[in-house]
Amino acid sequence: MRASLRLISLLLLLFQLPCIAQEEIVLADSVVVDTVVTDTTKIRQYDLLLEVGTQQLSGICMMKMKSPTEIIGTVINEFGLTAFDFEYNGKKTKLSNLPPFLDKWYIRKVLQADMSFFFSKLPLQLDALKRSRQITFSPDGEINLINIRFKIKYTFTPIKDEI
Repeated sequence: MRASLRLISLLLLLFQLPCIAQEEIVLADSVVVDTVVTDTTKIRQYDLLLEVGTQQLSGICMMKMKSPTEIIGTVINEFGLTAFDFEYNGKKTKLSNLPPFLDKWYIRKVLQADMSFFFSKLPLQLDALKRSRQITFSPDGEINLINIRFKIKYTFTPIKDEI
């Protein structure tokens, strides 16, 4: 019974992601990946594809890297609705602005652990396998994170500047 509820909640997570953004982020007509904001701050923008079984959800992940161990950002679906905001402090990821149906301890726990693993490996850009999570970096900048236990695949593709 609990396994069914977890699966249902996880599916709701992937297909109903409206939320209000905590931080306002403006998109211009042309988007630049890795735009230098200050000497130590970078903004990265990725197309995000989440796959659970045969179901897929796509959106945009925007993050500001204050340092390799300090990252803040948001995940927005294709309709411009914020799914959730996140803050990574070098050890843990804190999620905020989750809608009530996503604000379940087991969904939050999986998302926080997956995102913490992703952010911990992002600065080094090295493939890794740890417990039930695997991350691979391709030469074209695409990043694949797989949660083996829950069969969740996150594909982060850099948004290229189109001029």
